[in-house]
Amino acid sequence: MAVTIPTLPRYLTTEIILRSSSVDQTPYLGGPTKRIARKGDRWVYKVQCQPMRVDQAGPLIAILNAGLSDKVICVVRQAGLNLAAYSTGAVVGAANGKTLVHSGGGAAKFVGQFFSVSKNGVNYLHQITAVSGTTLTFQPALKVALAGGEVLDFANPKIEGFLEGTERGFTLGFALNVGIDFTIVEAQ
Repeated sequence: MAVTIPTLPRYLTTEIILRSSSVDQTPYLGGPTKRIARKGDRWVYKVQCQPMRVDQAGPLIAILNAGLSDKVICVVRQAGLNLAAYSTGAVVGAANGKTLVHSGGGAAKFVGQFFSVSKNGVNYLHQITAVSGTTLTFQPALKVALAGGEVLDFANPKIEGFLEGTERGFTLGFALNVGIDFTIVEAQ
């Protein structure tokens, strides 16, 4: 079962990283390096909140502590973008790989936009790399085959995974402010 991280404070710093599963092979006797591309690329979402009061931090701390043993779900912030014109859409027809046809979802989609697809109650995060009408090309490749009808979330894309590490700590400052940071690694 996954726990959902509540709406994050307004002032924070986020970093979104695509962690590749590819491997570089360099011959020890010289020669060109070869990159072996494999499936299994995943997103890493790093969040650092500005210091907040203890009463504000309490609910977030409780969820993060629960996230040590459960998967967590978090909305991915897309700083500087007004996503008010976006909503949920749906997959049209079967999809596998790095393209799908969609319907709905609000305003015209754009390269660089994040969205999540929900399949069997699990959220998978993707980033659009090309748009042609209602056909989206994205990265990374789908981790599960889609049959059609799955929900696409363009307004509040979500990452689902595990908190990095096996322990949680929080800093309590002189002004009784709490500093919180965490990293979510997308689960397969």
